[in-house]
Amino acid sequence: MARIYSKNEKYNGISAGINFVNGVGVSTDSRLLSWFEENGYYILPELEEMNYKELTEYAKSKGLNGIGMKKEELLHILKETEEPNA
Repeated sequence: MARIYSKNEKYNGISAGINFVNGVGVSTDSRLLSWFEENGYYILPELEEMNYKELTEYAKSKGLNGIGMKKEELLHILKETEEPNA
């Protein structure tokens, strides 16, 4: 699952079948998540739901090296670096 952040932080409504409340929606549909990302929405995956390998790959995509860290350490660092609407 991932959170989808609208450019309008006050948006309440439905876009592409996703309900947004205060600019935030959620989805597990990778096709929809890709569409939202391509259209300027900020996507934040639910990090706690990822396994260690997924977390290290996600960290790598963000320019971080998570190899050798414990899962809890990696989660902490990733959460600190994530900024919605950045």
